[in-house]
Amino acid sequence: MTSRVYPDHDTADVAIGDILGIGEDPANREIQTHADGPKGTVPFTAEFLIEEPSGNHFGMTQNAGMGWNPSELMRKQFIILSTVGGIKDEDGSPIALGLHTGHFELRDMVTDAAEELKKLKSVPFAAFCSDPCDGRTQGTTGMLDSLPYRNDAAQVFRRIARSLPR
Repeated sequence: MTSRVYPDHDTADVAIGDILGIGEDPANREIQTHADGPKGTVPFTAEFLIEEPSGNHFGMTQNAGMGWNPSELMRKQFIILSTVGGIKDEDGSPIALGLHTGHFELRDMVTDAAEELKKLKSVPFAAFCSDPCDGRTQGTTGMLDSLPYRNDAAQVFRRIARSLPR
């Protein structure tokens, strides 16, 4: 990556120590390692434990650990795949930009789809594989990667979709 300095722009000089917090208060790096777990019981049955792959057992504990109501874990599952990119604050202002317009809006659409699936008493999952912008890459070393990337993303999406076995 080429780093260019633009003295006329309001850009701070950032060192790796600034990013890693070197010299900062050590309390800033304290990590909570214990907390109450989710309430409820994962609905394992003898048949489920014997007949289902171990990945399904593990997945159910993961789903409960992420906060899904354990009594709803046996509902039909759907996965929503998207090329979301960027991060918006709750007020809609950008925190991190996507590579092209539309990245933010995809997250909103995935959220709406997931909320609708949840209303239909199912278990929605969301997975993302972002994509580059054809226009942004023109004239750069990434220019010839942008369109072939779609084939790579399609392979990633196929693998992600297969990883939700139920």
